[in-house]
This record gives sequence, structure tokens and C-alpha cells, in this order.
Amino acid sequence: MAEPAHDGRNGGEAPIGGGSAQGAAGEVPEAALVVVSIDGLSSLKSGIGSIVHWFFEAADEIVASTAGLQHDRWSLHALSPRLDPASDDYSSVVVAEVAAACSRYRGDFRWFDVEDNSSLKSVWSLDKVERWRSMCRNAAAEIRRLAEGRSRVTVLAHGTMFATLRSHLSSWPNVQLIYMTHTLGRVFLDANSASRTSYEDEGFALMRTAPQDKIGFVGTYYRDVLLTEYDRCDQDLVPFQNAVYVRSRRFGDLAEAEASAGLGPVPSNKRLVFSWGRCVPQKGFDVLIPAFGAFLSRRADPGDWHLVLLAPQEVAAPEYVAMLHGQLRLLPAGSYTLIQRFDPLLPFRVLVSRALEICVFASRFEAGPLTLIEALTFGHEDVSIVWHDIPPMRHLLSEQPKTSGFSPLQAHEMADAMLRAADQGGGIVKGNVIEFATSMSAGLEAALSWWMPPRA
Repeated sequence: MAEPAHDGRNGGEAPIGGGSAQGAAGEVPEAALVVVSIDGLSSLKSGIGSIVHWFFEAADEIVASTAGLQHDRWSLHALSPRLDPASDDYSSVVVAEVAAACSRYRGDFRWFDVEDNSSLKSVWSLDKVERWRSMCRNAAAEIRRLAEGRSRVTVLAHGTMFATLRSHLSSWPNVQLIYMTHTLGRVFLDANSASRTSYEDEGFALMRTAPQDKIGFVGTYYRDVLLTEYDRCDQDLVPFQNAVYVRSRRFGDLAEAEASAGLGPVPSNKRLVFSWGRCVPQKGFDVLIPAFGAFLSRRADPGDWHLVLLAPQEVAAPEYVAMLHGQLRLLPAGSYTLIQRFDPLLPFRVLVSRALEICVFASRFEAGPLTLIEALTFGHEDVSIVWHDIPPMRHLLSEQPKTSGFSPLQAHEMADAMLRAADQGGGIVKGNVIEFATSMSAGLEAALSWWMPPRA
């Protein structure tokens, strides 16, 4: 794509796409919808990134379904940390697609600076709360620029690091923050839970000072947690439930993709057991690997089975990666394939392949489990689902009778469930998952009731 112009803002870079974000008559639109996220705007390496990027891919459908957006007095903007274009994580295609969607709706793509932009992992900053505060400060400066002269600005803020944005916008009553809760410290009980929860609590307290601010919940389980464990009430919450955008360009014709590219590094002549997600302890891969070993040891046909583990490591802790590699070395040679880089299409190729027999969902905790939603959406009708019995999984599978749950999250319990699935078979009841544009529109309708009604 063309090099951006320079205008002295954003470290010398002008917004991409919409220029001055003017309406049809040349004036700045009355309102703005802003999406700020670590991933999904200039990179695409995580489930959060997928949700964010699909929002821009599906923008036309979302707008058509949202009454509050069916006028030309608003503009759409993307606000991304400035990821180094030389990074392997940077995607000029993703940037161009997001910028194009913003331009169609009178807006633009904007950058804000971060302390270390060399990779997505560095930008993400894991548990470095002071870097999160710096990100909020720099992102808020750009939000204030957008808010000048506008009656309403609504910001969809994706990710824990943006929980305290309001601290830099306290004197801007025309700005509404929607904090999208992809993780919650009281649910994601990992090594960083205490610092995450403290940071969230600070952000939630700040939002109480601005009655227009809302919390977006990504699943009904999170709605319950926010009401019972975070002392929120219904009027604080708006629904942005996780879903898959099935018309995304990345999917295309999956049958054609499978025929032309096959399963890549995955053998198609084996009975596949598949699990995928970021390479973090949350996903339970450290239990799955020994469970698969136990499963093989109890099968009469162990050579027929193959574990496929898609565990991208772009934001992984090296010590966890090393532990998984140690576990994998204990499995029989040739019994597994580990994919360590994010591949946005491979999960869907595997899901539609008849070689796939079992999907395993071993998460210790979840919000609105996107991988399970992907399996229910794209998995062929005979796939067996093996799952850790936690509330978000149970909710999604309540109308799926042929699944194999297990609890607690221990290798022998999981191996037992995998053996049941292999012996008894399974199946997916189609049609019980929410549609992406419908979900996003429902959240926007609830949030944008704060906007002044359009003029007649």
C-alpha cells in the first residue's frame, strides 16, 4: 500500500484512509465509532484479533442491521498501537482492509505509540501494567483529537490493557467507553490474575464516574460473573457475544481450499485429534499432551491416531513453550504435529476434513470460547467434542447431546473422555450458534442508544 502522508501528528504520520474524516458535505461528522485493540488492526495472531478484524470485514452487514448507524453523521475509526512494519507479526493486508472499511464510513486508521513495537508480544506486554498505562495515555490522546468538535464518540476497547482509558478522558463527557471483557482477572486465574484484577478494578471504578460508559460481555457466563463477582448491574452491560464471521474472506470455499492445499503439515491418512489456541497455560495443552499419551497407551490401534496441536507462540512465555516441548518428546515418534505460528485458515481446513475425529477443548477458564464456537460452526457433522466441564463450555454445549465432558482437568480424566469419544462417536447439531453481524449489531444498538437521535 502507499506510504502515508505526513502532517505532524502521530509521530508524523497522518491517518490512513479517511484523511480528515469529513462527512458528505465536508463537515466533521457529529459522532464517531472508534475501535482500539492490540491485535486485529495491524496484525492477526489471536482470537481477540479475529473478532476485531471480523468487525471491519463485516462492517457493511453490521451497519445495515444497526438502526443507530443508518445515517451519514458518524464516522468509523481504527486505533492501533504502532507495530513495526518490519515485524513478522505486521500485516499490510490487514491494515489495508481495516483502513478501507473506515474510509467507507467517513473515517480513518490511526496509530498511537508504544514503548516497544518490535513484535506483537512486545506490544501486548503480557503482565507489564506500567506499559498498559502508557498505552492508555497515548491511545487516549488520539481519542481526544477525534472527540474535539463532536457531540458523541463511542470507543470499543478490546483487551485488559485498555481498562483504565477513562483515567485520561475524565473531562470528556462526549466520550463513551465500552470496555470489551475478553478476559477477567477473577476468571482467568493464572500467574497474572492478581495484577490483572487490580488493574480491572481500577478501570471499573473509573467507569463509574462516567455513567455513559459500559462493559461489553462476550458470553452469557461473563455477564453472570460481572453481575455477581464485580458488583455490576444490568444497565452497566451491553452484549457483544463471541461469534464467527462465516463470510470472512479467509474462509472462502473451504472445500476448495482443502482440495488445493490439503492439511499442510498434518497427515491426512491418520485419525486426527485436534486442539488449538494461543500457547498459554489457560488452554490446557500441558494436560492434553500427557492425556493423549495415555489415550494411545490404552488403544489397540495407537498407530492410527495423530495429535494436531496448533499453538501459536507469538505471545507465549518461553518457559511454558519449553515445558510443552519436553512433554511432546515423551509421545511416540510421528504421533503428533505441532504448529507454532498462527495460521488463520488451518483450523477450518482440519475441521472440515473427514480425517478429524476428535476436537479437545481443555481450557482451564474461558470467556466466550471462540475455538469451540468455530468447531460448532465449521466442524463436520460426525466430529466428537471432548471438553473440560467449565460454565462457558457447558452453556455452548447444552444442546449438543453427543459430547464427552470431563472434570477435573487431569490427564487421566481427559484420556477417559477421549476413549469414550473414540469408541462411541459423536456429532454436532448445527444451527445453534449466533451470527457474527447479528451479535455485533445487538451490542451496538444497546451502546449507541447514548448517541443523540438522528435528525429527521
